[in-house]
Amino acid sequence: MRPEIIVFDIDGVLIDTLPSFRVAVSRTVQYYITEILEYDDTGLFILPEEVQFFKIAGGFNDDWVLSQSIILFFIYKAITSGLKDTRSVRLIPPSFEDFTRDISCIGDGLEKVENYISNIDNNIISEIKSKLDKKLVIRIFQEIYAGSEDMKRLYGSEPLLGKEDGLWKRERIILNRRLLIPDLFYGIYTGRTASETDLALNMLKLDIPPQAIITMDSSIIKPDPRGLEIIRSYYKREILVFVGDSMDDILTAINGNAIPVAIAKDDISRERFSRYTSLIFNNVNEYLTSLNKIYPSP
Repeated sequence: MRPEIIVFDIDGVLIDTLPSFRVAVSRTVQYYITEILEYDDTGLFILPEEVQFFKIAGGFNDDWVLSQSIILFFIYKAITSGLKDTRSVRLIPPSFEDFTRDISCIGDGLEKVENYISNIDNNIISEIKSKLDKKLVIRIFQEIYAGSEDMKRLYGSEPLLGKEDGLWKRERIILNRRLLIPDLFYGIYTGRTASETDLALNMLKLDIPPQAIITMDSSIIKPDPRGLEIIRSYYKREILVFVGDSMDDILTAINGNAIPVAIAKDDISRERFSRYTSLIFNNVNEYLTSLNKIYPSP
């Protein structure tokens, strides 16, 4: 079925964010654990590429919530093991792969982590949660991503950590705009803030109507399908494809009666996504190339 509208997620689909948002998650977790909680820094607790385990578990579309959840997971492992350094806590079970498989279901990510801990030992959940300052985690993440120089421009706050280049400057374009089919309509449904989305669209040089762009500032969060419904209503078209690289993206498409297209760069993601869609590609350009072959422009 030829789509009338193609809606894209941004991170990992249109733009390579492994060196930006994924690194920001890793650094935020590490900073909070070692500088705020004062555990010994003996190595990264989570590698940037391991963030994908959470993305395919569902409920972790928001990188702020994701960072908070990983920190909560660390605190749980540290308290129950009695270990005091990042490398040792990382090495004790469960691994990130096993942990995220256990919590792989529909629901809010942070809540799923809390429930996981409560089901094992309800007596320690209050102590663990008391060590997590959610607002501080967000401020740390924002500055690591934006850098001190752009913190106020992107988030309206003064920097806390010091002078450092923002990781957003490391982002690279994936999308080949020449593959976009001229007579289709395009939209964006992203977990980015509006200011972060503007950064991306300026880099991509995409001219998409603001009415077809859904960001975190819209107060609609994937897998809520209302983002797709708003875009569909704006264009007054029905056949919609949603291209994403997380479980929340796939579930959004299913919830919104849209066609899910999954971007998967590893076998585990491919296997998880295959339960919901057969349209799985290595990158967005591969998908668009296949679409051009099936439905060549007149």
